Amino acid sequence: MNKKKTNDVDKYYDSSFSMFKTLKTIFHYLKAEKTRLLWGNLFAFINAAFYVIGSVLIGLVIKEFFEPYARSIDPIPLSEFNWTKFILYLSALSGAFVLYGIFRYWESYLYIRVCYGLGTKLRAQIMNKLFKTPIKYYDQQKAGNIISIIINDINNVNDTLFQITTQLFTSFWNIVLSIIVMMFVSSTLTLIIVPLSIILFFASFIVVKKSQRYFVATQNAFGKMNAYVEEMLTNTKVTNSFDRQEQVHKGLRQITREIRNIAYKGDTAARSFDVWFQLVSNILILVISAIAALFYVKGIPVYGIQGFGSNDDGTASAALVVTYVSLNWNFIGPFQNILNIAFSLQVGTASSNRVFKLSELNFKPREPEDIPIDEIKGEVEFKNVWFKYLDESNMYQLKNASFKVKPGQVVAFVGPTGAGKTTIINLLSKFYDYNEGSILIDGKELRNIKTKMLRDHMTVVLQDSFLFNETIYDNLTLGNKNLTKEEVIKAAKLTNIHHFIMTLPNDYDTVVENNGANISQGERQLISLTRAILSNKNLLILDEATSSIDSRTEIIVQNSIRHLTKNKTSFIIAHRLSTIKNADIIMVINDGQIIESGSHQELLKKEGFYYNLYHSQYK
Repeated sequence: MNKKKTNDVDKYYDSSFSMFKTLKTIFHYLKAEKTRLLWGNLFAFINAAFYVIGSVLIGLVIKEFFEPYARSIDPIPLSEFNWTKFILYLSALSGAFVLYGIFRYWESYLYIRVCYGLGTKLRAQIMNKLFKTPIKYYDQQKAGNIISIIINDINNVNDTLFQITTQLFTSFWNIVLSIIVMMFVSSTLTLIIVPLSIILFFASFIVVKKSQRYFVATQNAFGKMNAYVEEMLTNTKVTNSFDRQEQVHKGLRQITREIRNIAYKGDTAARSFDVWFQLVSNILILVISAIAALFYVKGIPVYGIQGFGSNDDGTASAALVVTYVSLNWNFIGPFQNILNIAFSLQVGTASSNRVFKLSELNFKPREPEDIPIDEIKGEVEFKNVWFKYLDESNMYQLKNASFKVKPGQVVAFVGPTGAGKTTIINLLSKFYDYNEGSILIDGKELRNIKTKMLRDHMTVVLQDSFLFNETIYDNLTLGNKNLTKEEVIKAAKLTNIHHFIMTLPNDYDTVVENNGANISQGERQLISLTRAILSNKNLLILDEATSSIDSRTEIIVQNSIRHLTKNKTSFIIAHRLSTIKNADIIMVINDGQIIESGSHQELLKKEGFYYNLYHSQYK
């Protein structure tokens, strides 16, 4: 039996999406801006009032100054025309529209402040959340998708919120005030048009609701595309070296084709609805205009308040017809604005849903970090430590690890790839939290030590040496203003990187481009080692810190490492065993277990795993 093929929309649609819940969250964030929102809403009310007043004034001008001429058989002399009153009416009409423009400007200004304030707040909250998010989360996420949320989706939230605030409130007050004035002008006509308009509105809203899934799926598909492009750009060398350009292009074309198909369906639904609603609303306006004209021609009572356009006998006047049609446009137009907002809201709430999912990430709470440390002597102990990267997995990467390191000792971890060496370093650095057992620093439980204070006493040099888009000097000092230029140069000479730096265009003031694209991997590692020497902290971790350094430079760097590890508790991971021969303790890790431990000479005498590993490198 053939399985039903999943279409593009179902592939990307998030069934947990709830527009009501998302809007509720948006307005929760807007509570902090309630003062500006209240003022903006007040200005929206004033805008709507001036617009409705303008419609009424137009009708009064027609009734007062044009209908008498139309009804009169004999021409009325201009000398009898009330110019003072006419100018007064025109001035009031002009004033109404000028004040409308002024208050509309201040309304938009307030809402712009609200929208961009929310965007800034969301980005800050998300970045704060990401900095505190366990590394495990990043192991399961695409960086491009997170970037898409922080940049594109928050921009969509801003745009949608601006549309909501600048149009929704004004449209609401236009509808309310128009209905009130329309009841004054003609309760009969109003009781005809209002129910018809409400039926039209809710029928249209059903169409909007059905299109929701397209917009949600589109934003999720864009997130996948961003992740794909980010991965493609990051791994350009691998793509080219394995001649995978065509496969990568094929993958990108597939995603863009899926986005096109989904967006086409959503936009087609939106545009078709727009045409349909305009057609039906225009027909509705024509019908009401025809009914109003019929009332005028036949002299049918309109049951309106005298002075709002009706004749003395309660029948419709020409002024009433014009006023009523104008109010009808002012009444039905906002309905269309609200429905257009609803379509825009599909994109905004789809983006908001992705944003809020990220900003409201919840993880298993860590033990309270309530132990401050002003200094670290460097005693480290692992007691029966178990750890796995995936909580739902039964596969442990570290199994019952136990060892104790005295202050100032140098410990090296060796073993096959994937044995668990880096896992120990990750736990010690608090990148991950162990599942069972205990890790002690100077007798204090690691998970209870304040992370920031621990990092203040720890230097980590990783295999992938990251450099910031700043000068070489700034990358070496990392903002430490207590370091002098002489100290920096001395450390650079110890790692044999000084000569290279002096060959750069601006020596130590040369700006690093794109994480060191203008510097080789080996030179980046030397800069990282120099940075570690300058940081001068009591706990030192070197994770394959010399893997990209040539053999000649390695001899020089080994002396630097001896200088670097002096009087520091140091943990070194290295595949080149020559780098760690002088370590106080060498631990051999295999399949997540410590299978051998001792000095270089002690392990060679055992003729075990380390013995075979050492001789395999020096045959």
